[in-house]
Amino acid sequence: MEVFNLRRSMLLLYSLILLFSVLPLARVADAKAKDEIRISVSVSPASMFFSTLTFHDKQFASQLLRAKHIPATPHPHWSRAYLTVNQRTFEYDHNGHLFAKNKPKQYLLSKQMKNRLEELVLAVEKVHYGQAVHWNQVKKSFGRMDYATVIDLETGEHFDIQRRAGSRHADVQPLTKNDTMIMKNIYQGKWSWKRRAILVEVDGIYYAASMHGMPHGAGAIKGNEFPGHFCIHFLGSSTHRRKEPDPSHSLMILKASGALAGTMMSALPEQLVGYFLTALHEHDDHAMRMATDGFPLPTRLGFVVSVKKTKAIIPSDEVGPFLVEIPVQVDYFTENGADQAERWNFILRRSSPLERWRIVSIEMKK
Repeated sequence: MEVFNLRRSMLLLYSLILLFSVLPLARVADAKAKDEIRISVSVSPASMFFSTLTFHDKQFASQLLRAKHIPATPHPHWSRAYLTVNQRTFEYDHNGHLFAKNKPKQYLLSKQMKNRLEELVLAVEKVHYGQAVHWNQVKKSFGRMDYATVIDLETGEHFDIQRRAGSRHADVQPLTKNDTMIMKNIYQGKWSWKRRAILVEVDGIYYAASMHGMPHGAGAIKGNEFPGHFCIHFLGSSTHRRKEPDPSHSLMILKASGALAGTMMSALPEQLVGYFLTALHEHDDHAMRMATDGFPLPTRLGFVVSVKKTKAIIPSDEVGPFLVEIPVQVDYFTENGADQAERWNFILRRSSPLERWRIVSIEMKK
């Protein structure tokens, strides 16, 4: 199981005891390898950090392998968990649908199977993601001069920190020279203002949080070779300059708590466009593509280094019953430092009032 802390392992073990207390112990002990089921959860398809639940259940495996299927292809960035049964891999998406990995097949599961699978995935997610706790509560347990551990949800790298200051968020520093080196490796060897989804472990509690990777201001820990401090934001945190939470940090906290997909599912069209532009600013390809129906993104988006600003994204008028067009004036910087101003038209669609909105097209006009 790819988890960081023994306490997290114990939490998953406790969940398993609750889930499988009805199974005879002899059946679990004597199960064959072909009945082995693995359920893995990660924050994105490219993430190297994952949590995996492995168990044996002959009946569950048999029902899964014998389920009827229909032609269908999963959204490549809408996967929630991966299942492996008898060397066959499945994708479980955020709509509760099960697909064959790398094959255009959707499996039709009974209500009982769906409920069981949902229960199992939730058990792994409970271990993998952090708690979205408001900053007013976090700072009571993570006080000034207190220590914590940061876990990067994309790489699985972890390092120790100390909170030194900060009222609207936590101003922290890596504890040692080695901690500084690990943090810099997370940012591919270059300090950056880009936000990342992280867990912050304080006394066995894992909080969903977001950090940037740019040393600034004063630093006071001798020998850590970190020139200043950096900021960690929790739910409800804000920057020094504004009282409202920073959109980029908020996006990463949603990822770190496992709530990003659910938030996108309930988002209004203009909100979904806002999440897309925030993800573009942070170079979070996975979050961007989650907001779409899976269509190939315009090549020119790859030249955007940062989104400087956008004019207010106003609620849109529906072009049709389930079709919306949202024009946005976007100012952004390119790789060569040029400042571009363009009008981007976002087309969004949904198939019914109960379905989520999806971006299906982006037209970029200078």
